[in-house]
Amino acid sequence: MLPTVHHPSRFIWDFWYHYDPKDKLFHVFYMNADPALVADEKHHWASQVGYGVTKDFISMDWGPTDVLTVSPARWDNSSIWTGDVIRIKNGFLLFYTSRNSETDDGKTQNIGVAYADRIDTHRWKPLPDIRIQPDGLIYTPRHIPNDVTIHAWRDPFVFRHTGQIYMLVTAKSVNHPIGKNGVVALLHSIDGSYKSWEYLNPIADPGFYSEMEVTQILKNPKGGFELVFSTGPDYDNCPGTENSGGLYGISSASALSFKNSPHILSPFKNGLYACRIIPELGGEIVGFDHRVGGICRSGIRIGYRSLNRNFHDWKV
Repeated sequence: MLPTVHHPSRFIWDFWYHYDPKDKLFHVFYMNADPALVADEKHHWASQVGYGVTKDFISMDWGPTDVLTVSPARWDNSSIWTGDVIRIKNGFLLFYTSRNSETDDGKTQNIGVAYADRIDTHRWKPLPDIRIQPDGLIYTPRHIPNDVTIHAWRDPFVFRHTGQIYMLVTAKSVNHPIGKNGVVALLHSIDGSYKSWEYLNPIADPGFYSEMEVTQILKNPKGGFELVFSTGPDYDNCPGTENSGGLYGISSASALSFKNSPHILSPFKNGLYACRIIPELGGEIVGFDHRVGGICRSGIRIGYRSLNRNFHDWKV
């Protein structure tokens, strides 16, 4: 692996990005918190979104660490978690995860959307009317106190396929036992916009994991599609790889259904988690260093290519 990129004053973990092909720049968004909170695992409950720019994920020009934060005046009054960012006709949309401290026990997750006319803005504007919540029929609507991990409805990832718009969400199924209820939810845009979504059956439902986090769909070199996700060792109950954890892939000839057995792309023991496969770097695996924080290139290139992520017809 290449050296880890550390922020000078903040602990960094999950990240997502937008690539500008004209300037050959990655605009990177990352979860961050005070390093003093990490030892007691309190950083998850104080995370906010920061911004930086890089050409290679080897060095980073750090920008503000608080481009999206919580507000007591909105539903998203708890910490901000992993999201997705896309370019639209008149700016950019940032999908993100948050919670409401007064809802259930404060652990139930929802998806929000924020807007900026420039990607390097110091403040994104949340769109208060958009709060994408689990349906309760296919996906668990709230945190289950005895579950292995907390409620999951996070890590949005939007894409186009065959003229339709879809979103992936880390979720939990109502149909599986605790500890094996992690699935990847599939949502479909009802009207072709970012505002209204219908809930489809999970795009992946293996029944082995407590969580299937930070998902992407990409094109693999063999001509099919690859769904990639991360899971921790304690949440990995897959036969043959039980308690391994790490970055997994599921191959399929269809972009909307992944029923084959998962395979490991990068094990947890390698030191990286919540990895992204970066098509602009030859499909290299890049993740955060789960031992010390920060973003790190793995040196592993698997050649996966991006799906259609062009949303220039959307406008706020």
